[in-house]
Amino acid sequence: MYISKFFTTFAPNLCVMKKIFTIVSLLCFCSILWSQALNQTYLDYIAQYRDMAIEQQRKHGIPASITMAQGILESSAGTSYLAVNGNNHFGIKCTSDWPGRTIHRDDDKANECFRRYASVGDSYEDHSLFLLRPRYQSLFALSLGDYKNWAFGLKACGYATDPKYPEKLIRLIELYKLNELTFDTILVASGAVNEGKLHLNQEEIAFAQQEQEDDYVAPPMEELQIFHNHRSGRINGVRYVIAGPNETFASLALYLNMYERTLRKYNDALDTRELQEGDIVYIYPKKKKANRKYPSYYFKTGDTAWGIAQRYGIKLKSLYEMNGIPYGTPLTTYQRLRLR
Repeated sequence: MYISKFFTTFAPNLCVMKKIFTIVSLLCFCSILWSQALNQTYLDYIAQYRDMAIEQQRKHGIPASITMAQGILESSAGTSYLAVNGNNHFGIKCTSDWPGRTIHRDDDKANECFRRYASVGDSYEDHSLFLLRPRYQSLFALSLGDYKNWAFGLKACGYATDPKYPEKLIRLIELYKLNELTFDTILVASGAVNEGKLHLNQEEIAFAQQEQEDDYVAPPMEELQIFHNHRSGRINGVRYVIAGPNETFASLALYLNMYERTLRKYNDALDTRELQEGDIVYIYPKKKKANRKYPSYYFKTGDTAWGIAQRYGIKLKSLYEMNGIPYGTPLTTYQRLRLR
């Protein structure tokens, strides 16, 4: 009888206490996981070097998010042997044209030669110059905010041998919100935020993305003088003009009454690519696949993926995706490419 009365009185309270204990335990567990996920050494590294990453984006057009993630990964957030003893934060090895000092360390092979810098700033600058080589040129057709394709493109172009390299960069960027650093430059240029504001809220990030996408001003095409002094036509149903001598994306954009970045976007040439006389320049977005008459193409000596995409009026990213090839992967002679 007394036992029955005890359970009748205290059982509901015991259930409530059990629920409270479960909730508290979950909160503590989540707190532990969060503290483990956000490594304080990484946070300190970001705070110390984020301005360098942003500066490199402004100078060379390499996403600050990618630079920062690579710096964290390659240098173990500034604590690796190469970083501490050689100011090398990106694991860049010696090449035949490297005139500077060196430091040696076991890597893929024993006692390999790595570049040694006078300062961390020199390491960040050399990392940008390293990516400006022809091997990585295809990456610069990507938008600054497209960190996922930048990450996979770096691996495809041969920056690292680790098969999980892209996933590691993407995880760092998303966990530490490094893409906010990338959008900072766009917002500062537009006057939307102050120079020192690096941590953006979702509304501001959305504004930056809109600034990148919704920037087309429809030109009154037939009234423009450009069509009287340029060869023009349509490929794959998309209107184009042929670049003349000494012409640039900026000068053509002025003729066409549109932003230069819009014209570059339509031609997969967002950052460093410049025009050559005779280049096809599309003035509307290209298609995702070629005309029915051109189902495939065999890659030849002298071809480039960008050149093929321009020749058939298709987006460069679509060309890679249709063929199941990671963006930026160098193509080989006689390789058959699907165009639709």
